[in-house]
Amino acid sequence: MSGFDEEMLEDYVVEKFREDGWEFIPAKELDREGYSEPLLERNLIRSINRINSGKDLDDDEVIQAVKELKLRPSGIEGLKQILYFLKNGITIRFKRGRGIVNIKLFDYADLKNNEYIVTRQVYYHGVDVIRTDVMLYVNGIPLVDIELKNPSSISETWLDAYYQIKDYEKTVPELYKYVQIGVAAEQTAFYFPIVPQLDEVKKSEWKENSADPIDAFIKMLSKDRILDLILNYVFIREEMGMAT
Repeated sequence: MSGFDEEMLEDYVVEKFREDGWEFIPAKELDREGYSEPLLERNLIRSINRINSGKDLDDDEVIQAVKELKLRPSGIEGLKQILYFLKNGITIRFKRGRGIVNIKLFDYADLKNNEYIVTRQVYYHGVDVIRTDVMLYVNGIPLVDIELKNPSSISETWLDAYYQIKDYEKTVPELYKYVQIGVAAEQTAFYFPIVPQLDEVKKSEWKENSADPIDAFIKMLSKDRILDLILNYVFIREEMGMAT
């Protein structure tokens, strides 16, 4: 990555995700209500209908499931509930007196049945305004924030990108209650869990045979792997009363 500046690195990362089959949608073309809404709600509704097509859901029941997701608070209990929903779906009561139904947000059995979007330079409003470098959405839910720094700079490193994400978590908590994985990169790259309640979290470097660190983390987040990470490797545990 020597000779790259930050914009070139961002171009490279986005193009690699496109090559993997992610659909690139420019920030201004994302289908959302406004800068304060992190979900792509209409994308999510379409995905829920597609994934749960055999459950005879009506529009009100799908909207009820989306509301259950959106109404979870950004505190630790809300984060636990949202991660549970991502893994297991949302259970609601049919309005037509037919008992309860579990509505899946992701199709873990048929990965091609999900919608994968990569976007860049997206504004989000919270306590203040932020602009993320690269965001990965699956079925309209933002799951991964990738922040990049100039690989040729001697004054900025991946650690600056890491602390940028930690600052963003506090600035726009409504976004980071959904985001599960952060990546901070320049010539090297480190990934880490999104835990707004902690000032420091464990940071790791993904190894992928002989791939350089940038290509390695992109492979880690490929369409074939990202939902496996969410289902089997992202979790919340408590140690001495502190969530980690």
